[in-house]
Amino acid sequence: PSFLKGNEEGFTLVEVVVSTLIVAVGIVALLGAFLSGLILVESGRGMAIASADARVVFEEMRRLSSGGIAPVTARDWAAWSRGAGLITLQDETVAVRFRNPAADPVEATVTVSWLEKNRNRSSVFTGFVTRR
Repeated sequence: PSFLKGNEEGFTLVEVVVSTLIVAVGIVALLGAFLSGLILVESGRGMAIASADARVVFEEMRRLSSGGIAPVTARDWAAWSRGAGLITLQDETVAVRFRNPAADPVEATVTVSWLEKNRNRSSVFTGFVTRR
């Protein structure tokens, strides 16, 4: 028979199946890497927004500090951040804590917390505020 001569061109069924499996494994690996990248991008987006919100809070503290430290430490920063439109992440909250409110400079810690894919996330930023 002619199929036993060995000079036929083309691929065997086994070769086609094996190469298809190799390509499928490669595609699945690429898809997994792509999905991991999307998760990292989303997480980075949340961190960037939290960082920007903390920066805005510190800028407002700096602006208020021209009247001394008391107006800075007396402000309700959670309410201010809601009124200033900083709350853009899911369940985002901004909390400010002062280490020694009577000191000059005073150490301020801004904590931005939010919910990301049903996980609580938070970033903590620390700086000093002094009378300008």
